[in-house]
Amino acid sequence: MTAALPRRRLLGYGVGSIGTGVFSSVPGLLLLYYLTDVLGVSAAIAGVVLVVPKAWDVLLNPIVGAASDREAVRTGRRTRFLLLGALTLPVLFAAMFAVPVDSPGFAATWAGVTFLLAASAFACFQVPYVALPAEISGEPSERGRAMAWRVVCLTVGILVAGGLAPS
Repeated sequence: MTAALPRRRLLGYGVGSIGTGVFSSVPGLLLLYYLTDVLGVSAAIAGVVLVVPKAWDVLLNPIVGAASDREAVRTGRRTRFLLLGALTLPVLFAAMFAVPVDSPGFAATWAGVTFLLAASAFACFQVPYVALPAEISGEPSERGRAMAWRVVCLTVGILVAGGLAPS
């Protein structure tokens, strides 16, 4: 029987989901409004800007998962992908809402490209992150505890982002 994971380690794992909660909720809540009502992009184009990165996820996530698994087998860690996503996602997330030129065509392109890149960074973090409980402990109950901490932190991220993002 494996020893119980300390709360500090569980919290350290769970905190990663605060950021995933923010990224999962804010573009869906605000990006369409930002593009159409603030930047003057047509609703059809803005809709495409939101859908393309989601479709990209369907293709990218299995690729990132396979690469992350290969890295974990080779090195025993998934750090490279986690760090790549963790360091680039905040910058790309901010860039989605920081269109430098006041032109609807440019705005749509800028937001679309940065959202696509942000979704890619998100995949680089999220896919290996969700695989970590299997590596944190060999004990099913401890993996369940880790997932519970992740879901609580994810909920906090979604609630905070959903409440604060519109302001």
